[in-house]
Amino acid sequence: MKKVLFGTTALIAAAAFAGTAHAEKIKLSIGGKQEVFFGAGDVNDEGGETWASTGMATDTELYFTGSTTLDNGITVQAIIQLEAEDRNDRNADEQAIIMSGGFGALQLGQRQTHVGMMQYYGPSVGGPFYANEIRDWNWPNYTNASSHINHYTADDLSVSYVTPSFFGFTMATAYAPDSANNDDSAFEDWNNTASTYKDIFHVGAAFDNEFSGVGIHADMTYQYMFGVGATVDRSLLRGGLSVSYMGFEVGGSYGQWNYDNTDDTLDSWTAGASYSNGPYAVAFEYLGSSEDVGANTDAHTFVFSGRYILGPGINLGAAIYHGDEEIDGNDNDRNSTGVVMGVGLSF
Repeated sequence: MKKVLFGTTALIAAAAFAGTAHAEKIKLSIGGKQEVFFGAGDVNDEGGETWASTGMATDTELYFTGSTTLDNGITVQAIIQLEAEDRNDRNADEQAIIMSGGFGALQLGQRQTHVGMMQYYGPSVGGPFYANEIRDWNWPNYTNASSHINHYTADDLSVSYVTPSFFGFTMATAYAPDSANNDDSAFEDWNNTASTYKDIFHVGAAFDNEFSGVGIHADMTYQYMFGVGATVDRSLLRGGLSVSYMGFEVGGSYGQWNYDNTDDTLDSWTAGASYSNGPYAVAFEYLGSSEDVGANTDAHTFVFSGRYILGPGINLGAAIYHGDEEIDGNDNDRNSTGVVMGVGLSF
């Protein structure tokens, strides 16, 4: 789950490059993360399929970052995140050139947009495991599982801008030529491309502030994307809200995908609560969705998780989950119960 990142980083227009004669050349520093997950559980499938009861996953990346401040006060930053394993099909997980200043924030590159960064979708205690890991194992054969989350987080090659924060209020916008994610965008036949969608537009607004120790976050974002070939255009309207106080946090989100010129919709929602105290933290999370696209599908996941900070940059985590899918018109309903454990290093 995700916290908010507002206008602290950005990429500005060409006019901002004036007066750079005495700026220091960017020097890169190295960091990263290394995470290993182990899962065990049981899947009951009405389709008669037999699922493995154990599994493992890893997520290891190296981060190269550097910045310099120009004579005109603009900070220019480079971000390069390299995959250090063969889990994904590209070397660079994220890469972007960023600039920031009093004008707000503008980013150009292959990285989650500022609109995506401001989206809130439920409390989390962090730790070395993701809701995505649990979702993937919990819905092992569900081809549209990634759409059952009410946010858009792909690292499409894009440009995005976020305003400065005014008493906690920010606004953001973004554009991506296509959804190829790790591929370059170019002039090409609209109906003969690896992209599922073209011309992806995002807008959003958020509020993040604290009053007498009570933290409040609220956001609302909208996205529209044009389908390629037979793919139908679709849009997403979603929002999130959380309140935190003295280590406690409660919150949730709701979103709806709409498919143009059809009655198809996909609704998804999250809710939960968390508590953290020193190195310890626990959270309860619920994720639900209802899809009315072809065969109606309802999916629900319940997760109880905990985290312990063993030392600087060393996290231990575990989660117990239960989930189910109900699909109208076939015998592929399933439910699963299991545990995910992990060790996460950051450096």
